[in-house]
Amino acid sequence: MTRLTICIPTRNRQHYAMDAARHMLASKRDDFEILIGDNSDDAAPLASFVAEMNDSRLRLLPPEEKPLAMQDNWERMPQHARGEWISIIGDDDYLDPDLCEVLRLTTQRVPNADALTWGRSYFVWPEARSHREITRIPTGSHLMHMEKKDLMRKMFFWEDAKDRPACPFGIYHGALKKDLLERIRSAFSNRYFEHPNADYDSICKTVMMADMCIYWERPLSVFGACAASNTAGLRDTAVGLERIRTVREENQSQLEAADFPFPIELGITSSVAHAVEWFKQRYGIELNGWEEGFIKACAGDCESQTDRARFEEKKAGYAAAIKQWRGTQALKLFNPAFKHRPDVPKFMGHAEAHLNFDMGIGNAQTAAEFYNLLNGMLFPVRLLESRLNDA
Repeated sequence: MTRLTICIPTRNRQHYAMDAARHMLASKRDDFEILIGDNSDDAAPLASFVAEMNDSRLRLLPPEEKPLAMQDNWERMPQHARGEWISIIGDDDYLDPDLCEVLRLTTQRVPNADALTWGRSYFVWPEARSHREITRIPTGSHLMHMEKKDLMRKMFFWEDAKDRPACPFGIYHGALKKDLLERIRSAFSNRYFEHPNADYDSICKTVMMADMCIYWERPLSVFGACAASNTAGLRDTAVGLERIRTVREENQSQLEAADFPFPIELGITSSVAHAVEWFKQRYGIELNGWEEGFIKACAGDCESQTDRARFEEKKAGYAAAIKQWRGTQALKLFNPAFKHRPDVPKFMGHAEAHLNFDMGIGNAQTAAEFYNLLNGMLFPVRLLESRLNDA
């Protein structure tokens, strides 16, 4: 039985997808498969790679006649998946096939579980890293049920948000049961993914439709950021604007919500908010009382800046948008402060159930290599069953 399909959509970044797949296929497990959705201009590299690997666990969707928008490349993958569960990662990311064991144990104990996610870990590829980076990973290993009402508040009311909703339940770096995906497709315009910000589109729909959401504190994947990634646009303003221009060309008017005067170019908070508001507007969802959480997240986006000029630019942009949107009174909730202190060394060590350390540890060159390092530091997946039996 194929328990899990790991989907890797890619466009013109074939060697990243190859690296991730090659490391995954080193696993001896036979209950997962990898499905690469190639949206590249040149179909040959990945076709040759799949033929060379000659592994039944690796399959390829070749490019179509014309390049697809990102969400359309995602859209064609679930229907070809053979797994009972489906997960999507970026081509510069990594996902541990041992997720299959976590899914097995979860469904054994919670048969109606249909959405699962895990702790986050991040890796900037060396090519995109201009200075020393300190990363942070959770060190807990509890498997827990998350109440849907709490997830709804985190997603749609921006509760506890720093610069984006603190709700990780979706298909991107999460796993959804195929049955849940089909219910999502049936409920929402016969599509799995609609908005160009497909990961947040998925979270909105998952929170609305899932029966049982399970969270494991221990990371099972790595969010990678190579030089060509959209994530790199969050670190470089010029790159970010170029990425947005490309997405606009692919999607025309579908990118932004109506009557929501926050330029997407402002930052991650504005970008995510447009995806959430677009979803709410499309499906007639009207909510009150979410504005304060969102405005505080706008301040959080500003405070994440390490350059004073960029901080002031963001602050002015968000302030103007908030005033236009909800008036001068709402500005009282918006109080960002420039917090970057280059003279203070970044903390390294264990605190608040997280380990902070140099991203360059072990000289990892890829997201897969970085995960292998983490895997040796964290709670072993193979011990989860005995831990649950002892609970």
